[in-house]
Amino acid sequence: SSARPRGAGVPKPSRRTSAAALRASAHPGSASLPRLSRGHGPSVPQSPAGPDGTQMTWGELLDAALDYAGVIEAVGLGRGDRLAHVGPHSAEWIVVDLACLLTGVVHVALHADESPAAIAEQLTWLVPQALVEHTVVEGRVSSTLDRAAIIQALAARAAACDPDAPAAIFLSSGTTGRPRAVLHSQRALAWNAAASSGVVLDDPRDVRLSWLPLSHAYARVGDLYTALVRGGTLCVVSDRTRVLDACHRAGPTVILGVPAFFERLAAGAAAGRIPDLAAARGGRVRMCVAGGAPLKERTAAVFAARGVPLVQGYGLAEAGPVVSLSNPRIVRPGTVGPPLAGVEVRLDERPETRGQLLVKTPSRALGILAPHAAPVAPPAWLETGDVASIDDAGHIVITGRLKDVAVLASGVKLPPAEVERALAEDEVVAQVCVVGDGLAAPLALVVPEPTVIRRAIRRLGLIVFSKRSALRHPRLLAWLSRRLARRQRHLPRAWRARRFVLVGRPFDAAHGEATESLKLKRGAIATHFATEIAAAAGIDPAGGRRRSPEHAAAAAPGGQRLVPADWQG
Repeated sequence: SSARPRGAGVPKPSRRTSAAALRASAHPGSASLPRLSRGHGPSVPQSPAGPDGTQMTWGELLDAALDYAGVIEAVGLGRGDRLAHVGPHSAEWIVVDLACLLTGVVHVALHADESPAAIAEQLTWLVPQALVEHTVVEGRVSSTLDRAAIIQALAARAAACDPDAPAAIFLSSGTTGRPRAVLHSQRALAWNAAASSGVVLDDPRDVRLSWLPLSHAYARVGDLYTALVRGGTLCVVSDRTRVLDACHRAGPTVILGVPAFFERLAAGAAAGRIPDLAAARGGRVRMCVAGGAPLKERTAAVFAARGVPLVQGYGLAEAGPVVSLSNPRIVRPGTVGPPLAGVEVRLDERPETRGQLLVKTPSRALGILAPHAAPVAPPAWLETGDVASIDDAGHIVITGRLKDVAVLASGVKLPPAEVERALAEDEVVAQVCVVGDGLAAPLALVVPEPTVIRRAIRRLGLIVFSKRSALRHPRLLAWLSRRLARRQRHLPRAWRARRFVLVGRPFDAAHGEATESLKLKRGAIATHFATEIAAAAGIDPAGGRRRSPEHAAAAAPGGQRLVPADWQG
């Protein structure tokens, strides 16, 4: 059946290495990625950069990719065929990707942390002709490479490449959880990488830290393909729990990450656990780039105060993916930077979608795929679904989601993302999700920052014997309520959260409550905490009747404490 693709027994390459650092020197700007790779000479000096000190030159990597391209073709795969791939974050993963680019085979990269059942379901509608689950690569050392042969083989592959043909499929379910995939050409990906690299001011001497999964468009273009464009060292960190170790060993100059990663570092710096934020990043970082989810302004401020520039970018898979990007020379707090050169943006003026950010880009996807449906070509102006504003310098400010509107019992409509943004700027808030549909007033589910809570307990002179008793202490709750009330003073009165549920664990992808970049899935969170929400709102889950606030607070289940917040302003 189509769920079991032919060629599933693709043999593994016979050569092996545990490479973690890739050294390169590249030529920017080309219609296809194989043409970009032709500029990589195998004679670039080696310098240990990976967490385990091992490395490959770009020449060694391309030699391995050329060999694996032959393996792919030997099993009968040709241009336009789909190769599904599940593998760990490693140099071997990159070999498979480059081999697909060299052969014209469409690389369908599945997320390695998905469950076997989820991967099996994806295969039923992505319909690949082959599946490879792991690759083991051993590269020849630079001194044994036939450089002329490699350059000649790359030239032949590049000449045969059709840059406008399908090249890669990215899975992207977003915050809705509905599965879909985005089909891109090499021309789109190469253009987006070159345009992004120009903003980041990449230098061939740069060391990039690659720790985000390359199956995601953000990491593939932002780390791997920009390295192809501008060159430098790409330090591949296979174990995401060892990112700090890799920083100390590699000394990266550019780090891409999701906001949650930088927020944890900022919290550690504020608590004194990380005395020198720059040194913790290896001491050579010239900029960090956050993308994939909104960044708290206070996080960027912590980095700036400690001499580590942290800027934002914005994108969506259909756009290739980067739409806008900032750098330390042009950064404006609270914005995601100006659009890339060649990208057009405007605000939707249609009444039903007013304020939505529209994007027109040369790196637009070829098609959108969904389970058991025909591919759909995206429109010339992509509808992002994000509500935005554009400042006088052309920088974009994302203010919320177009369809992310809660309707209170009174009929008042409010944007939960704006309330969350206000609350999240307080250091006591690690995560927050605001709900309000059918409620008398908005309600916020808050994951508190443990270090701030502990500091408050000491300052208030409280005696607590457990996390549960701390979260229920009336003096701590009153302190928290006052803080969060002040954070909302600039919001319209009807939008302000009146009650809070303190949640004892993070919202995460494992519970289906967030994407891999930790964008919250409001619907899933509301479902999982329906009982707590009903208790906090004073609603009897059995009969739908409202209860007194005292009854609601007493009914808080699971050790999570509800905080009445009946302030007047």
